[in-house]
Amino acid sequence: MPIEPDGLSFFISAGWRKMGGSSMKWRIRGRRYLGPKSVQRRIIILLTAVFVPLTVILYSAYHYSERMMLNKVGEINQIKVDQTASRVKDLFQRAFMSTNNFIYDKAFIQALQDKDPYSIEKNSTYLQAIERLQYTFFLNEKYAVVVQDNFGGIFESNPSRLGWRKGELQGEILKTVHWDGHDFFHSFQWSVLKPEGSREPLIVLSRWIFSPVTAIKRGIVSTVIPLTNLSDILSRDNGSYEIRDDQNNLVFSTSGGKSEPSASAHTPIPLSPTPWYLVQTDSTAVIQHELRYFQLTLIATILVILVIFIISSTFVMRTVGRVFHQIRLLSKRLLNPSIDLSVPVHSDRHLAELSELLQQLMHNLEISRNNLEWAAAEKRNLEMAMLQQQMNPHFLLNTLNTIRFLAERSSQEKIGSLVLSLSYLLRQQLYRSEGYWTLEEEREYLLKYIEIQRARFGENIAVKLSFSEELLLLPILRMLLQPLVENCFEHAFGGKTSGSIWITAESYRGGVRFSVADDGVGFGNKPASASRKSIGLNNVRERLRLHYGEDAAMEISGAGSGGSTVTLLIPEMKGEAA
Repeated sequence: MPIEPDGLSFFISAGWRKMGGSSMKWRIRGRRYLGPKSVQRRIIILLTAVFVPLTVILYSAYHYSERMMLNKVGEINQIKVDQTASRVKDLFQRAFMSTNNFIYDKAFIQALQDKDPYSIEKNSTYLQAIERLQYTFFLNEKYAVVVQDNFGGIFESNPSRLGWRKGELQGEILKTVHWDGHDFFHSFQWSVLKPEGSREPLIVLSRWIFSPVTAIKRGIVSTVIPLTNLSDILSRDNGSYEIRDDQNNLVFSTSGGKSEPSASAHTPIPLSPTPWYLVQTDSTAVIQHELRYFQLTLIATILVILVIFIISSTFVMRTVGRVFHQIRLLSKRLLNPSIDLSVPVHSDRHLAELSELLQQLMHNLEISRNNLEWAAAEKRNLEMAMLQQQMNPHFLLNTLNTIRFLAERSSQEKIGSLVLSLSYLLRQQLYRSEGYWTLEEEREYLLKYIEIQRARFGENIAVKLSFSEELLLLPILRMLLQPLVENCFEHAFGGKTSGSIWITAESYRGGVRFSVADDGVGFGNKPASASRKSIGLNNVRERLRLHYGEDAAMEISGAGSGGSTVTLLIPEMKGEAA
């Protein structure tokens, strides 16, 4: 890892290593030193603060220009769509108006009432009415007409110009026409006929002919024009269009495939007199090339700014590196305090100030070293004092053993036993620093403590210990029960020379329950001792909370006269005592 000096902390580190006897080396290998990384980060942040806003401004300007361009193109495009819709309406209007010739032709309506399908006069009337359309509405355009009277007779004009044989077209058209469901006010039907094979699709307008006097259906006239007439109109402005009916079903698409309505499609334009609508599905196709060129220009501009950013960063880093190179040379001189710490004349004035600061730093480091040596000496003196203090407990224990030995020689076995118990208690308190021991060790400690207390308060105070054998190796807090037993001896019996204490330990709900009970005066009969008793109980409660947390509990019962019971509940701890 290369060294990352930051301000004077680098020089303190360098000087301190030198005085400590280890050599200070610059661990920079394989690259030019460009100064502290903190300075590098600040420079990069500064340059980024210029580059990022500039990029955001350019990007925002692009989006604003794109939005303005799309708005202008949208206005122009809407004009084109309206013009295209007008031409499509004209085509449909001419087809619709052509059927009016049949409605107002009395001879044609009279011919529809002729039951003879082979009547020469009838067929001649049909043919004349159909040929008039050529000069009125379909000049030099392909079209065909199929007529069906109320008696089932069918007349079909020449369909060869549409690529159909005689008799085929009428069958396909009549499949889509039904007599039911139409009246005088709903007398026409538009549809698109898409035959199989290579034949071109057709637009079919079927119109019911009624008697002008009685409004009785006399027949159906179906005018057929090629769908290419419509596709030619829609393809003139190179746009993408769809024609859909009032149920949003696709009727015709310039793309040739079936598609769902696009979310970006324009508002549908009704194509009267049909129940269809014209929808432009891609209004931005005309400016895709311009927008793509504009995007490439923006990307090129951002790349140029990025290159300028990298070059500027490198230049600034090299400039900073030259300054810190002089600082590096000055720092090397710091490793040898006997060398003059002055800097060259051409150096920056801030480096000259730094030279003076370094000389002051050397003085401060010398003072710090002396202070550390003094602190080390004081530490050794304290350690010696602690060793001497440890001799006093040894002397006390040795003296107690001597008293016990003399008591046993004088046949004072009780005194010897008490001294032995006291020596055991002192040894456990002085030389056992761990926080836990086993329940068996707790029981042994309580037995020694109870022996001393019975010698003090009288042998008539009976104490019974009942610990489950399977719990003896369970680790618990050291001297957890001793304060509770002490409360019994000190406060429970109120000066009486007799009484009983019961100490139990048993498994309970996955944990351990300890109980210390007495038949003394209880909590409520000695107010003077209540505060002292509460101190011991509060200490036990606080130890339980610190070591076992919320899983432990302490309960006190028998607050009136007639004894008291303190119950401890702790979770079971697995393993050996620490």
